[in-house]
Amino acid sequence: MKSGIWSKLWLFTAAYFILIFVNIHLALLALICFSLPVYFLLRDQKKSWCQLYCPRASLLMKIPRSKNQPLRPIPAWLIGKKARQWVVRYFILNLSFIMMSTIMVALGRMAPMLIPRFLILFPFNVTLPQLVSLDLPVWLTHLSFRFLSMMMTSTTVGIILAILYRNRTWCAICPIATLSDQYLAK
Repeated sequence: MKSGIWSKLWLFTAAYFILIFVNIHLALLALICFSLPVYFLLRDQKKSWCQLYCPRASLLMKIPRSKNQPLRPIPAWLIGKKARQWVVRYFILNLSFIMMSTIMVALGRMAPMLIPRFLILFPFNVTLPQLVSLDLPVWLTHLSFRFLSMMMTSTTVGIILAILYRNRTWCAICPIATLSDQYLAK
């Protein structure tokens, strides 16, 4: 990762999690995090997003390391092909749940989930304070919470891995990086 402005990209990740308190619908900015890597991959034919622009990677590099504590080796199973494919499948499954549940909410066949969830399964029964209230369709609010949940889960897992092993351990299993590798291998 480059220094200078690129080392400050972590501020975008921090801003994302602050903006959800302004209005939950700003969680839809996650769509940019899914779109930009594809744009850069197709434009540059390399993993420019991962190497230069990823705000999460920048955030993970900010996690302090103790100089007295040696880095633990990353278990091979954690960054192996099976683990990377599992994370991609989870990502696709999560996106499928997001799309299907949002359609069901829009059709009135399902109640909206208006709380964040960790790993799809574990709800956080918290009410997020909202500085700005918007009268938008409930399905859009549901979609916003689902994207927040996805971003919260991946960021939390990334931070845990950074603390346990190396700062950018998450990058080894990140679904964006794995899918980019698969695209470039063709």
